[in-house]
Amino acid sequence: MHARWIIFLQKFTFVLRHKSGKLNIVADALSRRAFLITQLQTEFLGLEGLQELYAEDDFFKEIWVKCKNKEQLAEYSIRQGFLFQNELLCVLNSSWRQRIIQEAHAGGLAAHIGRDNTIMQLQKRFFWPHLRRDVSKFVQRCSVCQSYKGGGQNTGLYQPLPVPDSIWEDLSLDFVLGLPRTKRGNDSIMVVVDLFSKMAHFIACKKTFDPLNIAKLFFNEVVRLHGIPRSLTSDRDVKFISHFWHELWKRLNTQIQLSSAYHPQTDGQTEVVNRTLGNLLRCLVQENPTLWDDILGQAEFSFNSMTNRSTGMCPFSIVYTKRPNIVLDVAVLPKSHSKSASTMANQFTKLFSKVRLKLQESNQHYKQAADAHRREKILSPGDLVFVRLRKERMPPGKHSELIQRKWGPFPISKRINDNAYIVDLPAEFTTSHTFNVADLPMFRQTTVNLILNLLTQILLMMGANDAEHLYISWTLGVGYLILATDHAFPLVSLCSTIILLILVTPYY
Repeated sequence: MHARWIIFLQKFTFVLRHKSGKLNIVADALSRRAFLITQLQTEFLGLEGLQELYAEDDFFKEIWVKCKNKEQLAEYSIRQGFLFQNELLCVLNSSWRQRIIQEAHAGGLAAHIGRDNTIMQLQKRFFWPHLRRDVSKFVQRCSVCQSYKGGGQNTGLYQPLPVPDSIWEDLSLDFVLGLPRTKRGNDSIMVVVDLFSKMAHFIACKKTFDPLNIAKLFFNEVVRLHGIPRSLTSDRDVKFISHFWHELWKRLNTQIQLSSAYHPQTDGQTEVVNRTLGNLLRCLVQENPTLWDDILGQAEFSFNSMTNRSTGMCPFSIVYTKRPNIVLDVAVLPKSHSKSASTMANQFTKLFSKVRLKLQESNQHYKQAADAHRREKILSPGDLVFVRLRKERMPPGKHSELIQRKWGPFPISKRINDNAYIVDLPAEFTTSHTFNVADLPMFRQTTVNLILNLLTQILLMMGANDAEHLYISWTLGVGYLILATDHAFPLVSLCSTIILLILVTPYY
């Protein structure tokens, strides 16, 4: 630890000087009172200009004239040169409205308290028409609130995976990690699920297996029994995004379908199977957790014997045309010829059609239930969005409760489907560029941001790529900022902008 700090301090130029104990006094808040006053003071200049502009405002001019003529109005009065509605100061249509909202929402003593609280703060002190609308727009476009507030969204309608045509052609693949290490060295389970019959294979493995070992295990346990699949759906585990894994299945004409990064709902079926498997193993191992790989076959048989909610049948009945024999069938029930099994074997094609129809009906039912609490949101390439980085996306040690919630704005570069998009992230973001629509809040642009973005594009087209041009672009931005925000003095703002444009024209 000492050596690490020495290396760190060697980066700086400093001189060590001894300071006696009497002089080594800790600076307290009172000794820095001038600094505190500077930080806490709030100054409003030019409020007197409102007195001269009441007569020109579209909403307040008639009321102002009547009050000036001392006509009796129930709610309005003039006090110290300002117009009041009861006890509320009337603010005319000028840049003062935005400045007052800014102070109430994000001023020195405010803390971005949200839309409703900002509205209540202002309604107790000020009045102008459409106050709620103006505050709502301001808070919605507040860059700090967009970056540091908010969590997930209920955007993106439910999109079930396509229903397969037959058994063991379209599979999903996932891992259950964090299990106790057994005497065989296994600490993980590879879960393979057939999307048509819902039959699953639970294969014990090790967390340290590389893609080559996983491929060998898959061929020995799955391909040996069911053949080469047409598609494989999985998450973005390191093993599944490797070049070897993609090249292997590309040569076998098997389609690889990866879920959105850190969005397990994409392959929700496998996640449910993992949860069910965990419950089965806990009940079977009980006080012997390190023996879970000995009873994994029992758990697999039990799972495949259960009736699935989506198909209405057990996986064994779909794949093998009959239910498997259990102890009761062999020891208790008399042996007899099963007419139903013979009939089912003769009508195997009808069985597949029935299962497929049942899967479609179940998917439609699940979609209606899920979409009742969601809303559709469609984005297009080029749209500016914030990206919400979940804890899993953050580098180790970087996540904290006070860290920024959303980053951006960044443009959408590609649309995969209605719920998945590729975002053009800067090079310093090492996470996957694929995001679910629930993690992509829209960027609410202010007029000033829109103008600055337009100016930036124009300047880049004209070759503004050095420090001098950057300074000039900021100068232009300030001029447009004055023009966009100061409604009280439009002529002065327009003149200022024209002068700035004339000054910088020779550079281009």
